[in-house]
Amino acid sequence: NTDYICLSLLTIHQKNKSFDFTSFYSKFSEYYPNLKQPDNKFLEWFIGFSEGEGSFILAKRGDLAFVVTQSTIDVKSLNYIKDNLGFGKVIKQSVKQNTHRFVIQDLKNLYLICLLFNGNMVFPTRKARFLTFLSFFNEKLLRKNLITITPLDNCVSPSLKDGWISGISDGEGSFTCSLLSNSSAYRFRYILTQKWEANKLVLEHIINIFSEYLVQGSVVPHSVNDVWEIRINGVKNCKGLFTYFDEYSLITKKKDSYLKWKLLHSRLVKKDHLNDNSRLELIELAKQINKTTI
Repeated sequence: NTDYICLSLLTIHQKNKSFDFTSFYSKFSEYYPNLKQPDNKFLEWFIGFSEGEGSFILAKRGDLAFVVTQSTIDVKSLNYIKDNLGFGKVIKQSVKQNTHRFVIQDLKNLYLICLLFNGNMVFPTRKARFLTFLSFFNEKLLRKNLITITPLDNCVSPSLKDGWISGISDGEGSFTCSLLSNSSAYRFRYILTQKWEANKLVLEHIINIFSEYLVQGSVVPHSVNDVWEIRINGVKNCKGLFTYFDEYSLITKKKDSYLKWKLLHSRLVKKDHLNDNSRLELIELAKQINKTTI
C-alpha cells in the first residue's frame, strides 16, 4: 500500500537526527593532523550540494569514485570544495562539454567521504544509493583486512540552523522573476526540484520549517512524472528566505542570481514596476538573474 509506505517514511523522517560529524573529524585528525578541519557550516552545505550534484560511482571494473561535476563557468565552486576539505582534485572532464569535476578515488580519502556521508544524508533515495556504494567500499576494505564502516540507515532532518538547504539550493534550486512589458503583473519565485515520491517528504519538511520565517509555499507536481518542486511565490512570502540565505550563503554562481533576485525584490517593494520606464529596467534585470558568465 503506497499510502502506508509514505506514512512509514514520514514517521521515520520525523524521528531523524541532526548532522553528526564526530567520526569524520576523528579520522580527519588522524589522517591530516596538520590541516585545519572543515567547519560544520561548510560540511552541511557540501552534503546538500552533493545530494544535488554529486555522484557515488561504481565502475564496471570495480573502481569506486566520488564525483561532483560542474560547468567550467562554475569551476570556482569545485576549488572551494577542494580547499575546504583539504583533499581531492579538480580536473577538466571534457573540452567538448566544457565541464570540470571534483574527484576522490583513493582509498584513504574515500574512507573520509564515506564517514562524512554515512548517517548524514537527507534524501532517502540518495541515502539508499550511498549505502550501495558503501557496501562495495566495505568489501574493498575487507579484502585488505582493514576496518569497515558500519552503515547508518537513517536520514537527517535539515533545519534553518544548518547549511544543507543552502547546499541543495546551489545544486537544485532557482530564484526567478518575470515581468510583462505591457502589464504591471509579475511573478517572483523560489523553486526547489527533486525526483521521487520519498523525497517529496523532505520538500514538505522544508516548507514546514520555513514557516518560522513567515514563508508560505507548497510542494506541487512537476510536468515531468514523479518530479516534485517547492514553489514559494510573491515578494511577501519570499522575504523570509533572505533571513536564511544571508546567514547560510550560496557558493556557486547561483549566489549572483540570488543577489540580483534580492535587488529585484527591493525594487518591487518600492513599486518601481508600476512606472513604465523603471519597469523596462526591471525586465532587463530579471533576465540577468540566471545568466552566468566566467
